[in-house]
Amino acid sequence: MAVVSGTLYDARLGCELLQAAGVVSQPYPLASSPDEQDALQYLDAGTLNGAFHDQLDTVAATGTQTAMLFCNSLSAVVDLGTVGWMSAVDVLSPLDIYRSAAADLDNVMVVTGNGQAIVGFERTLMNDRPGRRVVGLADPALVRMIETHDPEQAFADSSMPEMLRLADRLGMDGIVFACTHFTAVLPFAEKASAVPIIDVGTRLVELTCARVGGTGPRG
Repeated sequence: MAVVSGTLYDARLGCELLQAAGVVSQPYPLASSPDEQDALQYLDAGTLNGAFHDQLDTVAATGTQTAMLFCNSLSAVVDLGTVGWMSAVDVLSPLDIYRSAAADLDNVMVVTGNGQAIVGFERTLMNDRPGRRVVGLADPALVRMIETHDPEQAFADSSMPEMLRLADRLGMDGIVFACTHFTAVLPFAEKASAVPIIDVGTRLVELTCARVGGTGPRG
């Protein structure tokens, strides 16, 4: 199993979650930092898309048949539509989770690491059932804090506690965490939130384990 991601941090996090479920995997990051990943997404998407497909070629050369794309914003930028005929690798991504994650939610807050992930989430819901209320919030600073600090302290020092309170005040039916970095702070967020949280990273790992025969994340 390959874990393709925006940075080494979320690649390793994805590998750790898969390992806990009995699935052996290898990390394949596409940038050295959140800042570099954001710059590629916003300023050089063509190069990023080429690097993504090159990475899939590298994965295929090892004989690996399945990759988990463990980065929400990256999944909104790269061309996943051509993977099926350009690569021998089956790619599972956050886009496979969005529709089911928000299936029963009429009012949903999506919290992400950058604006690209918000677009990817809204695009999926628009194609599925337009007209729902979606409140999108992004906190790139939290992504950077998670990479460089203890996750609990990063959560406490970030804007996320206020985002969770805002979701309650606005009467949201649910909060979707559409940033794989945020899986690292999920336990602290769940304790602080009065609104149910749906973590895309956790569900993507569960889907991947179901596909390849793992047990799913252990709580």
